[in-house]
Amino acid sequence: MTVQMTSLNSKTAIPRVAAEAVERERLADLLRYAGSNRLTIVRAPAGYGKTTILSQWFGQSYEPVAWLSVDAIDNDPIRFWKYVIYTVSETFMSETDTTQFPLSNSHSPIELLIDSFLNEIGSIPGILRIVIEDYHLIDNQSIHDMLDRFITYLPSNVRVYMTSRTKLPLPIAKWRVKGWITEIGMEQLRFTYEEVERFYTKRGLMLRDVATVQQVLDTTEGWAAGIQLTSLSGSMTVADGWNSDLVSSAHPFLIEFLAQEILASLPLSTQDFLIRTSLVNQLEPGICNTLTNRTDSENVLLELERSGLFITRLHASEPIFRYHHLFADALQIEMKNHYSDQEISLNYKKTAILLREQGDFISAIELALTGKLYEVADRWITAHILEVFLSGQTTTFMRWVQQLRDADYPVNVETLIMNVITFTNIYAIEEAKQLIEELECRQVHEQWKQKDDYQGMAYILETVKAFVLIANCEDIERAIGIILSQMKIGRVISRWDDIPMQYNQFEPQTLRTSLGSKGKLWAVKEVLPFLDLFRESEFNEQNMTGFSYAVQAEALYEKDCVYEASIVLEEALRYGHRFKDPSLIVPMYLLKGRIYATKGQFIEAHALLDYAIDTVKESYWISTLRTMKAYCYLLEGDSLRAELELYQSTAIHNQRVESGQEFWLLIQTRILLAKAQSKEALEVVGRVKEKALLERQISTIVEAGVLEAMCQLDLSDKEAALTALHEALKEGAPYGYVRTFLNEIRVLPLLKEYVKLRQQGIHAEWDSVPINYVERLTAEEVGDSVQNPLLEMLTPRERDVLQLLVRGASNSEIASQLFLSEGTVRVYLSKVYSKLGVDSRTKAVLLANKWEWPDRSKVIK
Repeated sequence: MTVQMTSLNSKTAIPRVAAEAVERERLADLLRYAGSNRLTIVRAPAGYGKTTILSQWFGQSYEPVAWLSVDAIDNDPIRFWKYVIYTVSETFMSETDTTQFPLSNSHSPIELLIDSFLNEIGSIPGILRIVIEDYHLIDNQSIHDMLDRFITYLPSNVRVYMTSRTKLPLPIAKWRVKGWITEIGMEQLRFTYEEVERFYTKRGLMLRDVATVQQVLDTTEGWAAGIQLTSLSGSMTVADGWNSDLVSSAHPFLIEFLAQEILASLPLSTQDFLIRTSLVNQLEPGICNTLTNRTDSENVLLELERSGLFITRLHASEPIFRYHHLFADALQIEMKNHYSDQEISLNYKKTAILLREQGDFISAIELALTGKLYEVADRWITAHILEVFLSGQTTTFMRWVQQLRDADYPVNVETLIMNVITFTNIYAIEEAKQLIEELECRQVHEQWKQKDDYQGMAYILETVKAFVLIANCEDIERAIGIILSQMKIGRVISRWDDIPMQYNQFEPQTLRTSLGSKGKLWAVKEVLPFLDLFRESEFNEQNMTGFSYAVQAEALYEKDCVYEASIVLEEALRYGHRFKDPSLIVPMYLLKGRIYATKGQFIEAHALLDYAIDTVKESYWISTLRTMKAYCYLLEGDSLRAELELYQSTAIHNQRVESGQEFWLLIQTRILLAKAQSKEALEVVGRVKEKALLERQISTIVEAGVLEAMCQLDLSDKEAALTALHEALKEGAPYGYVRTFLNEIRVLPLLKEYVKLRQQGIHAEWDSVPINYVERLTAEEVGDSVQNPLLEMLTPRERDVLQLLVRGASNSEIASQLFLSEGTVRVYLSKVYSKLGVDSRTKAVLLANKWEWPDRSKVIK
């Protein structure tokens, strides 16, 4: 496992129910009657026995239960869901963690992680029960969104139980209407008269009279913690100042009562023990001995358990405990009230060091930050930064960095550089650039790049600068200059060398990633020198080079250089297999399958995709490949089989537009069009386009615009179709999009209509799209139809090379006009000579001059 799974006993063990706990059959009936409802919520303020009732209920059952107790530290989506996945995997003896952890370690969209997890647990036999305790401690919106999706698409064999002190930030009203949930609230959890009687009897406390019990019940209003506190205080009368109005906001009142009525009555040595151990989530005798400088901690813990003092045993045979959250909060407040700042800081430091020595560096760093031990936290973050990145907990990492920066602490340079990389991974380019500027300012004042310890990080930062320039389609020449400088310096070894960077977490096209500039196709002529330089340097051995080939292959295909794309994608595949990276392999198999399908070679396309499906292990990538098979069936004219394949590709048939789902939804749009369901298709593609516009995903905007035009055509609204087409052209023109238009045969007549209207001067607002760009698209279609038999033997790009040759262009001029390298031009000429049966440039020109050429001048201009 790659995530820190230390102290799991305190998080995944079902809390043991105290022997004197009252059995409350009426609450058990509520849980029993919940039946097949997918979600049961137990919600009430602190101290109402939420955990106890679930522990009692599941303790009576022999069926396994995956129990997760949430802490505030779990407000990292990856950490939270890794705990859920691990708990389910361990409880039900499945391999869910093995298949899901690789996906959760990346920056994959929340939808993909949840969908994959749902597919996995849906295949586990039997009923799965999952408990999430203390969900009120979660305030991360991404986790709420993930849980919303999890409940919405929950398999029929899974039941979820949640406890919370507060109203859940989830669509409870919607789920209530659907009949999905059972709710147990404060009213149901209040003790009855009979339950109060049984409570005191089980504790061996003598009741003076009925009036005493009724007074406790009336004043506490059945609040379990209040009833327990009256017994702990040693008096059957309620303490002065007890106000029933405070029960609903029990936290501050309970803390005051604990301090005045409970802690004050304990020996000073016990009070000191409780306070010094209040910072740890799992109490073991060894830990407590270290923190308190005692040797009898086991006896103390057992005595606390016997007294019923808000302490829960976590293990049946070993003395492992935890404090109730309310009790721990009260103890920590008492620490601040009675200990000096120096003593408090020392206790935080001692506890944090102990946690780190046990391997729980995440909790150690959190505690150091809480205790304002910023120098310690910064040092540990730097020491464990590799592990944090490998576990995928970048949300936690970024929060740590922000906490240090908010405290005006000078964060370690390496930590800031990794924060830059985190920003680039999530395409927060502006934030990355700002942090790079800050690091450069620090260089001016601190000269950190000259220090031996930072040589490797300085080298990484320069590489990241070039990456940011490319990702943002900015100054290519400056990026080339950076790489040239790097080459002169030579590769500097650092501890990050063997850590593969994630350039693509979930996209079916690398063009949609930050390295692909979100579909902003590179100008081939400008970027080729950079790519050649990159591939001829020491960077040639890095995974990033494989992605540079992948992005280039997709860009070449989109620019209708299909032959070149076929060659380049093989290089990308070679890197993908070398680094065993499905995020590189799958997009290239998709592209290769698309090229086969474009040529009508459907048998080859399906064989390739089937091979890829058998090769890839991750369920998400398998789903993506099957979606591509659906597209191939659609191109074959088999819409029924296409629909079957599409809906079998995932168990989550969702109409919402979410990251990573665009590919699936655009294929669904095409299937709906094939079924003459144009209105439904327009709704789907409209949502995809809206999201793409917000994210500025150019390739998706263009493709969605083309499909929108087709929908409007089917709805007999040619004006709307032309408008949608114009919007797609406006987005695609600056980057030279071609195949996205030409692949949709039905849109070609609309393109010609668009050109005709432009030539007539109609729609002056359309002038933002260069007319020669649109004419070139229509010329591409015409130019591919060649009558001369010898000419038909040549690929479109070979014809372009030959036509320029006939015009007297040199190899360098051909390379410049077609955005190729001179080496590639020589390869093309060799193929042309072979196909024409000639052995020289002159003979090829003499032969070609006798032919009637289609007008492709606009294509190669």
